Amino acid sequence: YRDVKRVFEEQTGKRLKESFASFEKRPFAAASMAVVHRAVLHTGERVAVKVLRPELGRIVAADLGLMIPFFRTLARLGNEPAFTLVGYLDGLREQIGEELDLRNEARSMDHFRVLFESFNLDLLVVPRVYEEFSGEQVITMEYLDGAPIDDLAKVEAFGLDPKLLIRELLRAWVLTAVHTGTFHADIHAGNLLAMRDGRLGMLDWGIVAQLDPETQVLMQKLVEASLGDESAWDTITTTLIKVQGVTLREGLGLSDEEIHKVVRSMMEPVLTLPLRDVSMASLFSGPDEVYRLAGREVPPRRSLLHRLRKLRNTARAHKIAFDDGYHENSFQRSNFLSSKQLIYLERYGRMYVPEHAILGDREFLDTV
Repeated sequence: YRDVKRVFEEQTGKRLKESFASFEKRPFAAASMAVVHRAVLHTGERVAVKVLRPELGRIVAADLGLMIPFFRTLARLGNEPAFTLVGYLDGLREQIGEELDLRNEARSMDHFRVLFESFNLDLLVVPRVYEEFSGEQVITMEYLDGAPIDDLAKVEAFGLDPKLLIRELLRAWVLTAVHTGTFHADIHAGNLLAMRDGRLGMLDWGIVAQLDPETQVLMQKLVEASLGDESAWDTITTTLIKVQGVTLREGLGLSDEEIHKVVRSMMEPVLTLPLRDVSMASLFSGPDEVYRLAGREVPPRRSLLHRLRKLRNTARAHKIAFDDGYHENSFQRSNFLSSKQLIYLERYGRMYVPEHAILGDREFLDTV
């Protein structure tokens, strides 16, 4: 509490005791980056005060400074899991860099409150920010009272229809991604509150994805493909070959025609079939499944010499990817964040609207 008090007063220039009619010393939420306390303003409004943990930036920088070079070295030796992990760590470094300044989160909340109003997404609630009690390391926002969306018992006790809320959430994700190239990139149950008034509160706006123009076009084409537009697949596969072709060509030895076939075989069922009939896990297939989808025979277990040659080829592919800045381009970050969110959305969609596809029902998509 002493740290919380110190950070609040340094950041806002206001005395904590004078700013609030009451302030709970014990946080009601705590995570790796911040703690959140309930408080009441002198005007009577209930608020949540989020404060970053002291020295967090230094600790994270030291950890990533050790891990990223280590896994890059393993990847250059041909280790495939290490290559994937480098991408996650690079994305994490950029993501945490944004989260360490809570003014970014405050701006995102203000932005999306206006955006949801313009799209008439009335069932979604973004907390209001109180700027006079906020700063780089502290943010004071409207307190939303509710239950996590996956707490079925509490949601039922509130007398809510969760289908309406999840349908609205899917629509918001698609609409904002397609039309503005931005979306909430940390949608999980802890950040989704079913509220007693029948609305869905959306919390923790520290991670917001900003799609680069190429990725936004890809998102638009995915919607078109889900509606049956055959021409959309050329753009989808061409874009993926442009940014990821080196790992598929050099690492697996696939031709562009085979890559087209693999991409469509993986993605079309996920885009078009009801959530109950598919799984996002199919998009993360291993090499054997990729060979099958490409129409090739799965290579049999080979001799040590063959495995060493494969390791050498993989190492060469990883080196080319690193030299080309594979992990540093904006598409990789956008792809990582959007894939992560689609997995979360798949989970809630399976729970409540299993009859819909991942991007929503056809009637809605026709309006997008």
